[in-house]
Amino acid sequence: MRTELRKKQRQREILAGLTIILAVSSYVSSLLLDFNFVSPFATLQEDLSYLSNHVRNLQISVWAWLGTSLITFLAIPPYLLLFHKRLKVFHFVNGVFLLGASVGFLMMGISGMELYRELAEGVLISMQESDEEIWIRLLGLFHDEQFYRHIGSSFVGLFAITLGLTRIKMRRIPIVTTVLLCICGPTMIFFNWYDPDHLIRTAAMAGIMIGVTIFSVRVINKGLDENREAATP
Repeated sequence: MRTELRKKQRQREILAGLTIILAVSSYVSSLLLDFNFVSPFATLQEDLSYLSNHVRNLQISVWAWLGTSLITFLAIPPYLLLFHKRLKVFHFVNGVFLLGASVGFLMMGISGMELYRELAEGVLISMQESDEEIWIRLLGLFHDEQFYRHIGSSFVGLFAITLGLTRIKMRRIPIVTTVLLCICGPTMIFFNWYDPDHLIRTAAMAGIMIGVTIFSVRVINKGLDENREAATP
C-alpha cells in the first residue's frame, strides 16, 4: 500500500514538474512573440501606419498570451497535488497567485483581441481624416492590454516569492532557487509598475524563469530517480 502511494507521489512530481516547465516555456514564448506598436521615438502617423502593416503580428501575440493563460491554469491542479500532503497553506496561496496570473493573461489576450478586431474591421480606412480620434481609441485598448499585462506579471512575481519561501517548510528546494525567486520576485513586481521597460525588470523576469525551471527539473529528477529505485530488483 505504501509503495503504491509513493509511486503515485512520484508520478505527481513528474507531472507537476513538466506542466510548470511547459507554463514557463509558454510565458517565454509569449514574451518573444509580444507585439508593441507604441514607440516614444515615432510620430502618431508612424505608429498607426506600423500597426496597420503588422496586424498579423498582433494576432499571433494575442493567441500566444491566451495560450499562456490556459497552460498556466492547467498547471494549478498538478502543483496543488504535489504539495497537498507536505504543506498546509503555501501551496494554496501559490495556487491563487497562479490563477491570478492566468486571469491577467486572459484579460490581456481579450483586450488584444478587441484591438485586433478593430483593425480587422477596417478602423484605419479613414486614418487620414481622423488620426487623433483613432489614436485615442486604439491607445485606450492598448493601455487596457498593458494594465492586465502588469497584473498577470505581478502575480507571477508573487508566485515566485511564495515558491521561494516554501524552502522554510521543505529543505529539498534548492537554495539557488530560493535566492533567485525571493530577490527577483519583488524586483519584477516593483518595476512592473515603476518602469516596465527597465532592463532590471527583464533581468528579474529571467531570474524567475530560471529559478522556477531549476525547481521543476529538481522535482522531475526526484520523481524519476525514485521510480528507478523502485523498479530495481
